[in-house]
Amino acid sequence: MSALPKRQLSFFEQGVGLATGFSKILVNQQEIIKIFNQKSGMVMQGMCKFEENSEVLYPLFKGLSEAGKPKSLNLRFTSAERAAYFYYPESSQAEVSKFFSELILLLQKEVKFKKVLKEVIINRNQFRSEQFLLQNAMMD
Repeated sequence: MSALPKRQLSFFEQGVGLATGFSKILVNQQEIIKIFNQKSGMVMQGMCKFEENSEVLYPLFKGLSEAGKPKSLNLRFTSAERAAYFYYPESSQAEVSKFFSELILLLQKEVKFKKVLKEVIINRNQFRSEQFLLQNAMMD
């Protein structure tokens, strides 16, 4: 059973592709991950590299990857580089593209959620500060 949602998305919907080359994933005009890949014989190989400001997403990426990856996809993680190296048979392109699309969608949602949560916490703290000032003003 996969930990990823059962939703049909393609890499092209996410603004990236698993065709040979280079792709980058953006959230709020900020790069979070770069994907390099190429064909080598009958195998597609490549790497996913997290940008410096997005390294906190690496453990989530690693956990979700291990939880629901296709059997044909081989992943190797390097914590020091905050990267994942992968390879898979060319015949599994559609399955692997779908998997990476779902995984990247979850990462994008996580970034957006953290941004909204940060704003909620800031607003809550401002409200508490204002409430404290009002209470002090009423006591004087």
